[in-house]
Amino acid sequence: MKFIDYLEVSDIELNIPFQSKKRLFEQLALKMGENTKETRKIYNALVKREKIGVTSLGNGVALPHGQCLDDKDIRIRIVRLNKAVNYESVDDTKIQLVVCLLFPNKTEIPHEKFLKQVGEVFKKHRLYREIINCETAQEVYSLLLRES
Repeated sequence: MKFIDYLEVSDIELNIPFQSKKRLFEQLALKMGENTKETRKIYNALVKREKIGVTSLGNGVALPHGQCLDDKDIRIRIVRLNKAVNYESVDDTKIQLVVCLLFPNKTEIPHEKFLKQVGEVFKKHRLYREIINCETAQEVYSLLLRES
């Protein structure tokens, strides 16, 4: 399956203020978790993964992710920040687009393959520029649908 199969327009947020990476992970966990226990697991998984190495793709995109879900779903949330920020990027470029992916603890398909697919889509600088200029979540979704 392609990542677009897991994405809904409601999973896309635009012009979100950035305070810190910690606060961003808290916001993502709150939006993606279905209950308090799951929200805590999501936050911990994102922080744990980030400690292994920075999850920026370069080109202004970050791809925080974690393997923490009890169910078999993959969850995606796309956040466009209200301004480009320092995220300790691999290419020293400020990021403005965050694509958060959550995977099940036990998965039939290696999540690395899915991550690679998503990374290939979002590494395209042209797509990044188009998303940054979108005015609605529906426009972003339509762009991503076209790309996949």
